[in-house]
Amino acid sequence: MSDWIRRSFDAVGVTQYKPGKHLAALQEPHLGKVILCIDVSSSMSGTPLKEAVRGAREFVAQAVDARYRVGLILWNSSIARSVPLSADPGPVLAGLDRAYPSGGTNVTPTLRSGITALGSLTGDRVLAVFGDGDIGPVAAAVAAAREAAALGIRIIVRGLGSHAAASLAQIATEGLEVAEITGSGSIASGIAGMATSLRMRS
Repeated sequence: MSDWIRRSFDAVGVTQYKPGKHLAALQEPHLGKVILCIDVSSSMSGTPLKEAVRGAREFVAQAVDARYRVGLILWNSSIARSVPLSADPGPVLAGLDRAYPSGGTNVTPTLRSGITALGSLTGDRVLAVFGDGDIGPVAAAVAAAREAAALGIRIIVRGLGSHAAASLAQIATEGLEVAEITGSGSIASGIAGMATSLRMRS
């Protein structure tokens, strides 16, 4: 009567069939979305912008590996270039390759654009902002940041030097302990390091 212990039970393997055509649509609401916002004001000319682009490319690679949709805003006193969210890193990388320095700094249009792009979406939504100086009119920037936070949008920042870090800290929702990039030689690693704030998915 004990031979039941020796019985074998077989079932169809869970990987035997290809995913259905609706899998992507089911996954989409749960995937992360991040817009990388890079300062391209005149003060970024030369090595700083070159290093920022290098770090941004690494950030994009890590975000895509973590299954985030990635977008791009190159910002100065307005929005110099915007690339919509995509699972394909190609358009963002192409946008980075076209970055050039000009103008002053005002982060508010960038925050407003981020709210428009991310506000109605679901999943983890992030604005990752790098700058090397002021953020423009502070009251407007803080108001936009609070609106974004109320919608569940996370804002992480990196600033080149203590002044930029302190300025950007006024709009950040987290990560202030690592907000400062201490010198031009650390720009690339500092921007790439923002990817550690993304909620990595296996």
